[in-house]
Amino acid sequence: MSSFNHPSSFSNLQQDILSSLSSAPGDSKTQCQHLQPLLKKKKKEVCKIILYNLVQLNFTQDNSCEHWDAIVQHAQKLQTTLKRKVGLATVACDYFSTINPCLDNPKLIEFARLEETLKSAHHDFLTGLLSREAFQNFFEQEISRATRHGQNTTLVFFDLDKFKTINDTHGHLIGDKVLKQVGKIILDSKRKEDMACRFGGDEFLLLLPETSKSMAIRVSKKIHKQLNNLTIVHEEQPIHVRCSGGLASFPLDSNTGRGIMDCADQALYQAKSRGTHQLIHYAKEKRTYSRNDFEKSICIYSTEKKKNINNSKAKNISEGGLLISSDTAYSIGTHLELEIPLQDASPLTVTGSVVRIEQFGPRNFDLALCFFLSDGSATKAIADYILQKRAR
Repeated sequence: MSSFNHPSSFSNLQQDILSSLSSAPGDSKTQCQHLQPLLKKKKKEVCKIILYNLVQLNFTQDNSCEHWDAIVQHAQKLQTTLKRKVGLATVACDYFSTINPCLDNPKLIEFARLEETLKSAHHDFLTGLLSREAFQNFFEQEISRATRHGQNTTLVFFDLDKFKTINDTHGHLIGDKVLKQVGKIILDSKRKEDMACRFGGDEFLLLLPETSKSMAIRVSKKIHKQLNNLTIVHEEQPIHVRCSGGLASFPLDSNTGRGIMDCADQALYQAKSRGTHQLIHYAKEKRTYSRNDFEKSICIYSTEKKKNINNSKAKNISEGGLLISSDTAYSIGTHLELEIPLQDASPLTVTGSVVRIEQFGPRNFDLALCFFLSDGSATKAIADYILQKRAR
């Protein structure tokens, strides 16, 4: 897969193209030489971005290539006719004004100024993070890419607790200082491939491409801890910043971008409802089915290694899942095969996914598992067992 396919590579590609065009503003031959390595890697995408930078016109990728090849030929003719070097900006303006008219009243702009304009359109002026609109575009591309390649992607919401109190007590200038520091922490702490934005007000989004929920929890916890350790000093008085967070993973929690947004938002709401500075991951297992006491020993097998890896004690069971106590903390999303002794006969084998973990001691965990809906015969057997128990 080309690195250009990843949304986070777009800004780097844009910067490389601007640098190439700025390398020799009045010499199209040198500019083309500097652009050549980029064109060899992904010509269609690069041509489209080059033309937009030169004349602020949008074309399809195929049309962009046709226009680019024509502009290169036109540059050679102009230099021969004028007997001097001509820059690509001049060539492109002449080409789109006379040979293939698309411009009525073209206006030239310095690449440095264009770069500033593009950056301001894609970044939040206060924090330096991506703007909401730019992030949304990258997010949609990332979900499409993850869908095509069958990869995980995790989204994290961060929301400052009682930020309005900081503004009301100390003023908006101090509030802005807090937001700048939060943005800096996220920028400095995120990985290169991650994307972060100021979603609005005091709410921030972090997208972790190719990252499972268990890995995302570790990454986001580090950032969450730094945010909750942030202290701003104003008039010799410390202002302690507190932050809540919620995260959800694609495709574990939802197989759509809108669904992942909603799931992460729900997890954030749960974090807020539990008090300040909490970080909660979304879990489907939220009493969709009524729970029934089920205090029996069960065997747990790894679906990958196909061997017994733990004996645990069940606490309760429903048609949709199982709650067990364990001395091992399995990662969120781990698939496990369970042998459940429903009756006196041979145990029932069912497969589930870990959706929630609660720790009560060094080797004392409660694990909530959600049964796979595809395991229809097993879940039906569990439903029948529960009905029999209730009938007694």
